[in-house]
Amino acid sequence: MKNKMHVLVGTILISMLVVGLTWIIITVNSDMQIPDLDNALAERGLELAQSNGCIACHSLDGGIGIGPTWLGMYGKTETLTDGSTVVVDEEYIIESIVRPDARQVEDFENLMVRYFLSPEDLQALVEFTRQLSLQEP
Repeated sequence: MKNKMHVLVGTILISMLVVGLTWIIITVNSDMQIPDLDNALAERGLELAQSNGCIACHSLDGGIGIGPTWLGMYGKTETLTDGSTVVVDEEYIIESIVRPDARQVEDFENLMVRYFLSPEDLQALVEFTRQLSLQEP
């Protein structure tokens, strides 16, 4: 009986989490200004950012979020929690997606989960963030 109760409570909590995350993604997507993108790879990156829930934590307009904004991020120098700095480039972005606990940007909690994306999808996200850095805030 006790195990059944744990399963029931766990199922309810997971359901609440999924509904809440879905609501956040829908809310963020409905208010989001779609940036001007000049190639299919960047457009694919936007689709991936939406479908994987990335934009629930990373804003596209420079606004404060759970994670660093993607607007103007590519090429920027970020300070990490250990005091070191890193230039946000292709290598760093890919590392942050596949090993989000490897390096942590200062003033942000380590909440990102690991994503298992194809090399093509990773390149699409890199191109999308690169193009966001060319946008006017």
